[in-house]
Formats: sequence, C-alpha cells, structure tokens
Amino acid sequence: MRVVTSKVTGAWRQGKRLTVGNTRTDGRNIWLHGNCIARTTDSGSIEISTAGWPTSTTRDRLNGILRSLGIRAYVSQRDYALFYCDQPWDGGWMRVL
Repeated sequence: MRVVTSKVTGAWRQGKRLTVGNTRTDGRNIWLHGNCIARTTDSGSIEISTAGWPTSTTRDRLNGILRSLGIRAYVSQRDYALFYCDQPWDGGWMRVL
C-alpha cells in the first residue's frame, strides 16, 4: 500500500478531511483525480467504484480502503479484466460494508 493510500484512508476512517497529492477525503467520501471512488451512504454503508478508471493507482486506493475496513477482499486485474475477489466486476458502485 502506498503512503498516500495509508494517510487518506486513515483520515477517512476517522471522519477527517485530508488531501495528499491526487487523493482527498472529506471524511465521508474519497476522490482520486476528482473522481469519487468510495462513499459512505446515509445509511452508513460503504460503496466503492473505479469511477471508470481501473488503473493500478485506483486499485491500490480501493484495496487500501478495503484493508482499512478490515475486509479480506481485493480488487485485481488480469488480461485487462477487472475482478473483485476473483469474480468479474465492471468497476461500478458496489456495496462492501
């Protein structure tokens, strides 16, 4: 996990605002390059998305979010296809908690 990922997910879990490089949080959502990749719903659920950008940086941020929540799941890519726990995923919004 990259240092940026660790710092931003830590602040997000504490409900604090933080911007580090290209990633920011307001304590409820996380944005990468201005695209929301994680959000806390009004009911308290956590949802993730690639926001249409399944890059290695996006996957790193999403995996950092999952780890910070204690979720033993991961986002990966093989042969240009995106996976969530070895299941094909289109990268759209998905509830993880």
